[in-house]
Amino acid sequence: MTTRLDADALLALLPAFYRERDAAAGGPLRALLDVLARQGALVDADVDRLYDNWFIETCDEWVVPYLGDLLGVRALYPVGGGFSPRALVANTLRLRRRKGTALVLEELAANATGWPSRVSECFERVATTQHVNHPRPHALRTPDLRRARAMERVDGPFGTELHTADVRALPAGRYNLPNVALFLWRLQSYTVQRGDAAPATTLDGFYTVDPLGQDQPLFNRPRTETDIDRLAEPINVPEPLSWRDLHAELEARRQALTDGDAPPQGWFADGGAGPVLQVWIDGQPVPAEHLVICDLAPIPGVSPEAWRRPDATLLVKARKPGRPDRGFPAVGGLLVGLDPRRGRIALPEGTVAQSVQVRYAYGFPGDIGAGPYDRSATADDDPAATPPDAFDVELRVPSGTTPTLASALAAVLPGQRARIIVDHDGSEAVTPDLNLPDTLLAIEAGPLRRPVVVGDWRLRGNASTRLLLDGLLLDGRLRLEGALRAATLRHCTLVPARGGVRHTGAAPELELTLHRCICGPVRSASPLASVDIAGCLIDAQGAAQAAVDVDDSALRVMASTLFGRVAAGRLDASNSLFGAPLAINRRQEGCVRYCHVPQLSVTPRRYRCQPDLVMQDLGAAAAKRAAARVAPTFTSTQFGTPAYGQLARGCAAEIREGADNGAEIGAWNFLLQTQREANLALALDEYLRFGLEAGMIAVN
Repeated sequence: MTTRLDADALLALLPAFYRERDAAAGGPLRALLDVLARQGALVDADVDRLYDNWFIETCDEWVVPYLGDLLGVRALYPVGGGFSPRALVANTLRLRRRKGTALVLEELAANATGWPSRVSECFERVATTQHVNHPRPHALRTPDLRRARAMERVDGPFGTELHTADVRALPAGRYNLPNVALFLWRLQSYTVQRGDAAPATTLDGFYTVDPLGQDQPLFNRPRTETDIDRLAEPINVPEPLSWRDLHAELEARRQALTDGDAPPQGWFADGGAGPVLQVWIDGQPVPAEHLVICDLAPIPGVSPEAWRRPDATLLVKARKPGRPDRGFPAVGGLLVGLDPRRGRIALPEGTVAQSVQVRYAYGFPGDIGAGPYDRSATADDDPAATPPDAFDVELRVPSGTTPTLASALAAVLPGQRARIIVDHDGSEAVTPDLNLPDTLLAIEAGPLRRPVVVGDWRLRGNASTRLLLDGLLLDGRLRLEGALRAATLRHCTLVPARGGVRHTGAAPELELTLHRCICGPVRSASPLASVDIAGCLIDAQGAAQAAVDVDDSALRVMASTLFGRVAAGRLDASNSLFGAPLAINRRQEGCVRYCHVPQLSVTPRRYRCQPDLVMQDLGAAAAKRAAARVAPTFTSTQFGTPAYGQLARGCAAEIREGADNGAEIGAWNFLLQTQREANLALALDEYLRFGLEAGMIAVN
């Protein structure tokens, strides 16, 4: 057992004569020993750390490439905080023992990229004439059109249909004898533990799972594979839920309960990670066998808008002799219609519920905006983060004294340093009008929570007022008025269509910071001290609208995507995508580097920006074509869709690899997707069998 090294421990080692002389002189010797002890403690901690660095499971991130070098792992591109190659190094020996198999390639793809993967050996899906001594009864040249679940998987990673040979190279051509397709899921799955469903129409009993009332496909909550003894299945990857798969399992579950058998343990498993979906009606959980998969599209010609409703009861006939038929739901329950493709819920006719809550998962490219993920992982990258010990008062919602956010805000007094932690995923309508001079107010979502706040916010104060919002989904506008000291938004979503952030009045000392946020327009009628936007998606809901208009303020934009015009006094920008022209007042100050800047923009000096680079030394016509070629293209620019703000696979390489770190330009720069793909390409050379060619295919 080691003794803690400090000044008192060192002083105790000296004779009492020196201790008494030092005390009489005011303690100069003790002060010297304190300096020595602090440095000794650092050495002590470093010795302990060196022992941990012997093992891949406990070593620091910077040690991972060195341990990999000892095992002969190929040089890896650094991916920073986006993803760690630790698993690739840790599993190297195990993968080499099974080199060349499809199972190893799948595990290798997941370890090298951090994305779930599925390997498809394309020669298995090429239609060939079968030899009578080697029949393949599963390899039918003509697919069975009656197998609806199989037809839903056609041409995908889990398809079983056969194709004629395609001699083009991967990924354009896929089905050929030497090809191996590596399917990668780039979208992540985020689980909302117990969110409030939103009423969807003027009729009772219709809801959307999304708390904002939008149609949104529900995603799978991937079950982790415990070993590489089998290829990934749909239940192991973060893809939209298949309504046919859910329907088949629920039908089998009801039949098993009727026959007295154990229900299937798949999407709605009772143990482990639990069911992929769960619904509560007025606080009571709905059993999985009471869920009915429906097509809840609007019924044409019906006004007001109505969807189909589930039947009041279902009768399942027993298949075992002596077992009675069984009706669903059980006494006191009700059937709930669910449309996973649209994220909609319908209750039977005449059923009125006070609250409908859902545990579900949605898809998104990464940790930007409000979401149930670990926000502390990026706290070190955010200089505006406030340490917890900076607060005098801490309030939790819900609790006995503050059951709601509104009651917690009412308990905050001017002059306090108050912190409110919202520890739920529910929705609450709040329209606070706050006047808090000399106050530090922080409102944070609890760990792995995503609270939804509906309503416009208004904040007033003085030059000592500071506001911090962290992890909130705000379905409303944030209005800042008059002199304030600082307003910081971290990992927040302000619904773009509701207005974003707006400041009015004079606030020459106000520092406005947005870090990893999704937000509507950011506007100010007067100059601010600074506006800092880092890792954000700013959406003005139209290229003609202003995404950022902050008068004569100093604007800093880092690794962000802005849909709309930008106007500011001074600009420093890096690794950012600007979707519409910029108008910067002071061109002699600041710099724009590694960005996409539309033509006709007025900016400070630019360094390695697009389309300037591709237009150099070209004639007018050729320059115009080059500029059009490198214009950013997106999978989706509609807020609320799973691939919102994600660059399309067909986007020009100058954009996908144009940032100063070699990754893509824009808000998703921190994912370092280019480096992940390069790491996999390097590793494939070692593990791919001779004569085979592998290609990466992004599923989403």
